[in-house]
Amino acid sequence: MMKQLLKKRKAYMWIGIVILIGFFSIIYFGFRSDMNKAISKQKAIPSEVFASKFGDIEYLLKGDGPTVLISHGVTGGIDQGIGLSSAYIEQNYRFLYVSRFGYLKSSMPKDASAKMQAEAYSELLDYLGIKKVFIAGNSAGGPSAMNFAADYPEKCEGLILISSVVPISSAMSKVSSPPDIVFKSNFIYWLTTKIAGKSLMKMFVPSTIIAKMEKSEIETVKNNIFASSFPISRRSEGVIFDNKISTPSIETTSFEFERIKSLTLIVHAVDDPAPPYEGAKEISGRIPVADLFSIQDGGHLLIGHEDEVKKEISKFIIKAEEK
Repeated sequence: MMKQLLKKRKAYMWIGIVILIGFFSIIYFGFRSDMNKAISKQKAIPSEVFASKFGDIEYLLKGDGPTVLISHGVTGGIDQGIGLSSAYIEQNYRFLYVSRFGYLKSSMPKDASAKMQAEAYSELLDYLGIKKVFIAGNSAGGPSAMNFAADYPEKCEGLILISSVVPISSAMSKVSSPPDIVFKSNFIYWLTTKIAGKSLMKMFVPSTIIAKMEKSEIETVKNNIFASSFPISRRSEGVIFDNKISTPSIETTSFEFERIKSLTLIVHAVDDPAPPYEGAKEISGRIPVADLFSIQDGGHLLIGHEDEVKKEISKFIIKAEEK
């Protein structure tokens, strides 16, 4: 009787081990599949690297028309920049996509800052022989875009801020970023987005909007936000730089918005759960020549208002060129 019981327990133990192995194999193969797809997409982008005094700068110059430099957001790179321009800007322009410090093939210089990133933009423009650009700063890409407009007015034809970082006090903060370790491990980041993707969406999309979305729509948004940032290890230095240095600099360094003399367009949703709309209103009053294009709903991603944003940005570029 005892022998039979031991045999059963041993059998159950092996069944449990096989199930666990199968379970973790499925997880692992899903992880590897997503990483391989992401790496293949990145390799397909014909980017180039400029050896600046700050280290390597990855860039891609594409299209015809007035030049728009895309300063991408957190967890980004030129790949995210391409997606941003496609979502929010008409395609009848020449785009200069740049991977900011610590993203993809771009170096992380010592004592990096948003101001230094702006200088790197200026050096890249000189290298490419481009005299003037419109610069579009999205989210965490806003600080370096603002610094560029303030420090290089002769090269800035216009400043466009799309859901940009704005002054924010701790009392106003509604969301917080995951700990650094999440951004240092491809597997931990991937698993976190799979398990808690819907909760993490709330950093970008208001709960009221999520509640109205179909399951397929939620999956699409999650993929657009998170799958586009795989593998995170190629962006971790940039993410941590943004979270600890670049983004807070707009407030901690008492950035002088009044120094921005270029025509400026600020696009911001009233219900943005990350950079608050109140901050967008504040800087629209401090930048000498600024228009605030307010969107009532849509969150950080301006969901459902992409065409409106495209039209407004096109109007702004035409206005700036005519000036």
